[in-house]
Amino acid sequence: MRIITIISQKYNNNMKILYYSKPCFGDCDFPLLKAMMEQGHDVKVIYNLTPYSLRTTIFNISKQIPKIGIFKATEYPELKAFEDYMPMDNIYISNEPSGRFGLKSLWLEFKTFKFIRKQEFDIIHYVEDPSPLFSLLLWFFRKKLVVTIHDGRPHTGDDSWKSQFVRRRLKSYVKRFLLLNKKENKLFEKGYGVNPEYIYNSHLGYYEMLHMYGNKTLKKQNYILFFGRISPYKGIEYLLKAMRIVHKVLPETRVIIAGKGEYNFDLEPYKHLDYIEFRNKFIELDELADLIRGAQFTVCPYTEATQSGVVYSSFALNTPVVATRVGGLPEMIDDGETGIIVPPCDEQSLAEAIMDLLGDSAKLSNLTNNIRVSADSGKGSWSVIADEYLDIYKK
Repeated sequence: MRIITIISQKYNNNMKILYYSKPCFGDCDFPLLKAMMEQGHDVKVIYNLTPYSLRTTIFNISKQIPKIGIFKATEYPELKAFEDYMPMDNIYISNEPSGRFGLKSLWLEFKTFKFIRKQEFDIIHYVEDPSPLFSLLLWFFRKKLVVTIHDGRPHTGDDSWKSQFVRRRLKSYVKRFLLLNKKENKLFEKGYGVNPEYIYNSHLGYYEMLHMYGNKTLKKQNYILFFGRISPYKGIEYLLKAMRIVHKVLPETRVIIAGKGEYNFDLEPYKHLDYIEFRNKFIELDELADLIRGAQFTVCPYTEATQSGVVYSSFALNTPVVATRVGGLPEMIDDGETGIIVPPCDEQSLAEAIMDLLGDSAKLSNLTNNIRVSADSGKGSWSVIADEYLDIYKK
């Protein structure tokens, strides 16, 4: 009985947590970290910054510090600006200006390892695949380790020998993997031979930081929106085909395709169409927030997916989503409640869903109201998600 009491007291106390992540996850990390801090937990954060991750989501850094090492995040003016949103004193940058594997990179990883080891954390939470070397160093923290896997199986074109090596290495000693939708569990389990008892689930919340950006009084306009990195699995060609159908019925409706990347299909048939606008560039957060606020709804015509930051970025600004039934998207979107789910690779079904929402203002308004409720106390609430994380930490 005394042992049970001691364990109970330990878990009722606030925890000392290290959260190690990548800049591309900043928009979903910061609200979670803020919620944990507000619950009284001692949270330290490390972001690995390279020249390839300077402009990703909320990390929009114009010039990297040219020195390798571990720095306070507030040494970057662009990150210091977030002090009004959450405490930044315990957020650090593992700064790697070369972005190339070499002796300096090895030195930085050992320096980071020593930084972590010295702190005596209760939990070390690593987000996504570490480098091959760091996956070996993490073995020393295996009893405290939680690893988030965003993609149970890497997207088409994103897989590599490094990812395969690291995941198979991690599965030999990690006892708590956190996946952000249940659809990925089987893929991860079978793909890497992970014991299903070591797989836990939570989910993302609404990307509330977008409230900080853009014109907060902007009104809805007559367009629908696709935004995000341009990749083959995003299914943009099906959205463009669907818009040809929509245009015949609703000729005033436009679509904006906003995001940087190379298209895997011929754009020429669409470039001259005045109801389709391409913005092939990195979308700054002020522009992104205005695009979402102004859209009637956003569209995710993906051919495959795990979860999507696009969905919860849209929900953060009370904008519904039409998405395909792939991966974890049906877990993120309540069909008929916060958005519409359609079959993948089917431009006719996509066009019908788009026309249905554009032709029914009451239905669109109802979706918007449901999103607001969910943000406060439903699946979009970060305080609810922080509780889920803490339950996993305590196991």
